[in-house]
Amino acid sequence: MPRTALRSLCLAFAALLALAPVALAAAPAPNESYATLLTQIDAKAGSGNRVIAATLDKADHHVRVTLADGARPLVRYPPSDDRFLVDTLLHHHVNVVYTKPPTVHHTLRYVAAGVVAVLLLIGAGVWFYTRGRPDSPNSPDTPPAPAA
Repeated sequence: MPRTALRSLCLAFAALLALAPVALAAAPAPNESYATLLTQIDAKAGSGNRVIAATLDKADHHVRVTLADGARPLVRYPPSDDRFLVDTLLHHHVNVVYTKPPTVHHTLRYVAAGVVAVLLLIGAGVWFYTRGRPDSPNSPDTPPAPAA
């Protein structure tokens, strides 16, 4: 196989690998407007566009609703309409579920505290090792005491 063909093959393979995640990415969730959501909440019981359940994320101000036909669009709502939206959903007997805020595990803090403790122990050991022993009176390094 000539070198140019091999290079072309490698280049084509690299391009294929680079574009694969884009091709395999999930389709974005369908988004709807807030006005459409309000009409879907107000829809009659037999309608396929009626909201039957809602998952509310107050922190991000969006709600994922489940429609009677099985669709699950995501709707952003204005923060000022938070209470109105919840009251409207409850008034129309829609099951509202609130998302939990993510819990933060402080493992990085524990690792940092462990590293600091180890460094302190090493520092204490070096300090004790380098400070030496106190000179004893019979040590060969001390000059003899003058005779009186």
